[in-house]
Amino acid sequence: MGIDREKVGEITIKFLQQQHEVYEIKVVGFENGIWLVEGEISSSSGKRIRKLKIDDKTGMIIDVE
Repeated sequence: MGIDREKVGEITIKFLQQQHEVYEIKVVGFENGIWLVEGEISSSSGKRIRKLKIDDKTGMIIDVE
């Protein structure tokens, strides 16, 4: 096991705050060494959800939707 839920939340907030106001972060799962996280943000089109996949071993964000 690599990083924990708390660290996953910190990584997500740090990433999303670069361009958006962040309202809520929710760790929704862990599959095959990948953390699945949802962040509710404010964008120019209003509130929306960004989905991130974070590698458990490296803490790197490997996908953003």
